[in-house]
Amino acid sequence: MSSVIVVRNVDRNIYRRVKSIATLKGYTMGEALTEAMKLWLLLNEINSKEYLEYLLQREKSEKKLKEVQEKYGSRFKGKYVVICDGELIKICGDEEEAYRIVSKIKATQCIIAQLGRITEEEKRLELGMGIFE
Repeated sequence: MSSVIVVRNVDRNIYRRVKSIATLKGYTMGEALTEAMKLWLLLNEINSKEYLEYLLQREKSEKKLKEVQEKYGSRFKGKYVVICDGELIKICGDEEEAYRIVSKIKATQCIIAQLGRITEEEKRLELGMGIFE
């Protein structure tokens, strides 16, 4: 399939290096660029799937945290809860214990939160692709 495609804003040095190596290996520029684009798609699709999975698990964990706060918040006030991938793992006596639990779990996403606080004031640490709060 032969067609002409114009690509703008390509770094000249990279283009020259690719062209040199492609020529040495017996590839046309079209073949080399096609392989490069396949690799780029593969890498970006994998990352996108992982990030989407993380977002789904985070949403489940946030929902579970609200449920746990409502159910156990006043009873275990001041204790720390560990929620990973939308599942309640354990209610811990202190923050250090919660960290130890999370360090042993292979999960996409985890939340450590202190129980019995209003959600806005809650001290929370999200592990995974998340942000420390």
